[in-house]
Amino acid sequence: MTAFDLWGSGSMQVKLRRVSCVLFAVLLAGCGSSPPSPDVPAGFDMTGEWQLVPAESDLPPTVLDLRARGGMLHLVTQDFPMLRARRMTVEQDRASMGLTFDGGEYRDVSWGARKRGLWEVEAGWLEGQLVIVSRAEDADARETFQLAPDGSRLTVRVDIRSGGERLAVTRTFMRI
Repeated sequence: MTAFDLWGSGSMQVKLRRVSCVLFAVLLAGCGSSPPSPDVPAGFDMTGEWQLVPAESDLPPTVLDLRARGGMLHLVTQDFPMLRARRMTVEQDRASMGLTFDGGEYRDVSWGARKRGLWEVEAGWLEGQLVIVSRAEDADARETFQLAPDGSRLTVRVDIRSGGERLAVTRTFMRI
């Protein structure tokens, strides 16, 4: 018996495809397993007032649009005010940052791993970008903050998955 016999019936191509998918998934999981560093890189300071640049930002779907898809994505997105923000104020220090959004919502993010409601959150830097990874029993999200070299622009990519659904939105802000 060969390793391919363990994958059930089907042609050799189907069996090879199954093995390739498993190996790719293992490789992908290994690449994404290094935790972000809690050490703030020199020059990465988002402190200040930020205004959305609509021409450079995705228009996120409304709650009604998400409900129409079915599933639970419309509930999960409520925990990510960045999706709706047109303005925000950021206070950042060596241990954390606080974000106040134009709708009055506030979010505190501490560097490292923390529990936030139903979410297990890990925040820190990978390759010069702030990455916030949030995991819950039935959903996961990744927010990536990329600050322009001159500090004038901030691009935030929010990628959320829940119940087989996915939402990816990019928002660009200008410091004011």
